[in-house]
Amino acid sequence: MDNGICISSAAVSDRGLSEKRPQNEDSFLEMSKSGIFAVADGVGGAQAGEVASQMAVEILGEAFANFSGAADVESVMRTAIERANAAIYQMAQELPQLANMATTIVALHLAENIATISHVGDSRLYRVDRDGDLFRETADHSMVAEEVRAGRMTEEQAENHPSRNIISRALGAEPTVEVDIKTIMVEPGTSFLICSDGITRHVGDQEIKGVLTFGGDPVDICEYLKGLCYERGAEDNLTAVVVKVTANVDDAEVSVSRFAMIDEDEPTIATARSPLESTTDLDADDTELLELDTRELTIPTVSERPEIEIANNEPAAADDLVAEPILEMAPIPVSPDEPEHPAETEIKSPANEDFKQPAQNNTFSMFGDSGEIDSDEIPSSLSKIASAAAYILIGGLLGLGIYYFILAPKPVDTGSPQLSEMRSANIPLSAFEENRRNVDKDPAGYIAKFAANPQDSEDFYLIGRAYLLSGDYIKARSAFTESRNRLGEADPVNVKILASDIAIALAVTNDTTIQSMLKKELDAAKPPANANR
Repeated sequence: MDNGICISSAAVSDRGLSEKRPQNEDSFLEMSKSGIFAVADGVGGAQAGEVASQMAVEILGEAFANFSGAADVESVMRTAIERANAAIYQMAQELPQLANMATTIVALHLAENIATISHVGDSRLYRVDRDGDLFRETADHSMVAEEVRAGRMTEEQAENHPSRNIISRALGAEPTVEVDIKTIMVEPGTSFLICSDGITRHVGDQEIKGVLTFGGDPVDICEYLKGLCYERGAEDNLTAVVVKVTANVDDAEVSVSRFAMIDEDEPTIATARSPLESTTDLDADDTELLELDTRELTIPTVSERPEIEIANNEPAAADDLVAEPILEMAPIPVSPDEPEHPAETEIKSPANEDFKQPAQNNTFSMFGDSGEIDSDEIPSSLSKIASAAAYILIGGLLGLGIYYFILAPKPVDTGSPQLSEMRSANIPLSAFEENRRNVDKDPAGYIAKFAANPQDSEDFYLIGRAYLLSGDYIKARSAFTESRNRLGEADPVNVKILASDIAIALAVTNDTTIQSMLKKELDAAKPPANANR
């Protein structure tokens, strides 16, 4: 990053231990490359809070995904949050199951040494500077916080007040919303904590100061905060995003840039060359990276190849055996001290070097071993053999004809109908496709029977499809999301159709206009009540 600044971050989100909150309605945003981080705490009961918080972070993230440095950060952040408010409010008005849903949001954008902070609700952002001083950069939009700011209540009273969870401002509660935004300068050594009230109800400001100052890297801090909340009851959904701003280290910067430059499509030393090629063209530094012997695999001639000696049953070196043929056949030269044996040849083998085969007698004949044969007798004998073979063949054919046409028993006509065409049954559907058709026939029945215990990606997809066709878009989105998360475990045959169907379904569950159109189309496609089934 510019100005010698490096950013590291981590996040944790958990539903907590309370049985009153079985669903985690918090959402968070961690986009380090875009410099945008956020936490949203949804409210509204059932799964409505989850929908509201997820919509808020998605719209904010989309605004900064293609953010241009020339644009004003505060304007982009304000516009994104206001649009999220409008979208959540509209969906809550149009869908009864999402009525009264809303969400808090707190966001941080970092660009070089400039931090832009915005929030609505009681989710907080803390900053600890390089000197270890703690700053709460957000002021809660809640009833008790306003009483504290007005001087009518102390901080201690506010912490234990029964109305401490009632917020006075949220996204989706009203058609418009007021967003608190400010910009500050930061320096290396600064740490940020963005969190929902599930963290702050169990962890005090001084503990936050200590953990941000001495807690190590962001991952460790997140796990420590979660552990503290669990030790103290974890009464609410808890979410935290920790961001640290540090000075760039030259060596680390060089290391990161080296890894960043290695693209998947860029050939490396190992993949750029065939294993049959020589490495003589590689630089000295490159050849040191190769652990395998990549000498040319062409087999040298006998005169070029060094002799391999195996004595006293000692194995030859592995490098010497790589290019050595397994079997070599060659005549053994006759030593001057040994008598000549011109009628013998030798097969030289690594396994047996003493096996000798006598030369064959060139006078062997298929007509018997009778010494020399008169050349005039050979054609005559051959013609006699050929004539005998022809007579045998003709006799065999005549015998088969007589048996087939005269002697063989005739088949009895049983009067059974002749088969004029063979038809096979329809190819059976796969279990997945058959289940999908069952969902389309009776979505409600499928939900009643199978929604309680889905096992894999296919099961969650089918449940989501049933909810979608039944008009329960919240449960449909949850099931489709779980199916997408489990795609790696799905049958490879079904992965492609699952991925495309899930993408379409999630788009439907996130757009009220498309949902209305889908409902109209489904209603129009229903068969008449008296139609044949």
